[in-house]
Amino acid sequence: MNPKRLIPILCLLAAGCAQLEREPEHSPYAGRMTEAGDLYLACVSREAEKNMKNPTSSEEIATAAHGRCWTEWEKYGVATRANFAHNAMTREEVQFAEDRSEGHLRQYEREARRGIVDAVVNRNLKSTSKP
Repeated sequence: MNPKRLIPILCLLAAGCAQLEREPEHSPYAGRMTEAGDLYLACVSREAEKNMKNPTSSEEIATAAHGRCWTEWEKYGVATRANFAHNAMTREEVQFAEDRSEGHLRQYEREARRGIVDAVVNRNLKSTSKP
């Protein structure tokens, strides 16, 4: 490959990597996102706690807790999207920010549900193992 053609490609890659490294968590919206996430997690934990002794499955308890905390989840989504979109100027940057925020939200919800499921299972195992 011609080195003169390689230099622009490397510059584009470096610019793309620099874009990826720019963390939206340093935006003025990061505090709101963290606070909204904490409120959502507190809500799902509280709601799951109410049903821990129910004979339903841990997945059903997690799903019900998420549903009862929908308002908090929506607030977290709004704060997350604002945080990730901070400083996005071009159409491509906006699309990238939207994709990142949606991926983050899916992962966050998955981890929250997994935490509830684990807590329900652990509590049930502890209560059945006591003599």
